[in-house]
Amino acid sequence: MSKPSIAVTGDGQLFGIWITHGMERFPMATFYDQSATLTAFRQAEVELGRRGLLDPAGQAAARRTAENLANPPNFDVTLTFKGPVQNGTVTVRCKDGREKTFDVRLTGIDDRSVSQGFHNVDSAVSLCLAGPRIV
Repeated sequence: MSKPSIAVTGDGQLFGIWITHGMERFPMATFYDQSATLTAFRQAEVELGRRGLLDPAGQAAARRTAENLANPPNFDVTLTFKGPVQNGTVTVRCKDGREKTFDVRLTGIDDRSVSQGFHNVDSAVSLCLAGPRIV
């Protein structure tokens, strides 16, 4: 069985905080940063390789990056972050199309505050990773 995959996208402080928290909470998953900033860096790497401005190892990496951009994986869960720590939202979308948006207001960035603030998000991610429910 393959490892579950979690894509994260969006912006704001919640994005960075949850990635660290999520890697601890879901150590069995592979995380993919799909943010606009990192995607732009990947596209720039591909362009440098296309122009021949990289050494052979860099060009090989650029070709792999181009392949990955052209054929993104089908993620088990996609989280989209928006807004600041005090008043942000997180949308959790499962592979099967289920989707839920949560308001997240962290009162601090200590472990307890982060765990409490992301409790509903973590529960939704767990449900996505568990798969569809049989009724």
